[in-house]
Amino acid sequence: MRQLINDLRIPIGLANLGNKLYHNAQYLTAVVEVNEKAMARWLPAGMKLVKPARADLFCAYFPENVYTGAYHEAGLFVHIQVGNKTGIFCPWMILDDDRAMIIGRELLGYPKKMGEISWDNDGTRILSKASRRGTMLVEMDAKLGEVIHDAPPILGLPHRNITGGLGLGLPREVRFTPKEHPVEVRRVEMNLRFTGTVNDPLHDMGLGKVVDARLHRVDLSGGFIPPIQIPRLRTPLFLMRQFNPRIL
Repeated sequence: MRQLINDLRIPIGLANLGNKLYHNAQYLTAVVEVNEKAMARWLPAGMKLVKPARADLFCAYFPENVYTGAYHEAGLFVHIQVGNKTGIFCPWMILDDDRAMIIGRELLGYPKKMGEISWDNDGTRILSKASRRGTMLVEMDAKLGEVIHDAPPILGLPHRNITGGLGLGLPREVRFTPKEHPVEVRRVEMNLRFTGTVNDPLHDMGLGKVVDARLHRVDLSGGFIPPIQIPRLRTPLFLMRQFNPRIL
C-alpha cells in the first residue's frame, strides 16, 4: 500500500488537481474546409468527420505552464463525431520543447515531433511560421480584429487520439476532455500558406480554403476524468500506416 501511495504521487502532481495547467495559452487558428476522401486515409477505422468537414490548422504560443518553460506548437485538429458532439482527432503536430513533446505523446497520444516555430505579436498583427527539417510547413499572417463573445472552444472538446508501440500489439485510443477557460477570443484576418513533405504530409490531408480564423487566449486545466486508454481492435495496423507523420 505504501508503494502504491508513492507511485500515485507523481501522476497526481502532474494533474495539479484544482489548479490550472496553462495560463494565457494562445492559439492562432484557421478553420479550413476538409476533403473527406483525402482525409479518410489519415483517420482510424470507424472514426467519422463532422458535416460539413472541418479542421483547425493552428500555431500556438504557451508562455506559462506547470511542466516546462515557454514554448510554441503547430498542429492540426480534425473535427470528428463523438456521439452527438464535435470532438478532436490530431493527425499531425510539431513543437519546440522536448518535455512538452514527451508528456503530450506518452500521456495524451498526440503525434508530437520536434520542429521550429516562430511567433511575433506586436499587439495588432501576429506572424507565425512553423518549419521542420528545412521545410516551411505553415505560415500565418493575421491581423487582429474584434472580440468574439460566443466563439466555439479550441481545445475543450472530447479528444480521441491513437497511441501504442510499433511492434506487435493493439493500438489504444486515448480519450480525454481538457477544461478550457476563455480569456479572450478575437476574430482575425488571416493570410494562410501551408505545404507538406512525405514526413509532414499536410498537403495530402485534403485541407481547403479558410472559412474562419481566430485568436484564442485561454487557460487550461485537466478534466474531471483522467485520460483513458482503450484498446482499438478495428485499427491493428494504424500506427504502422501513420509511421511517417508520427515518427519521421
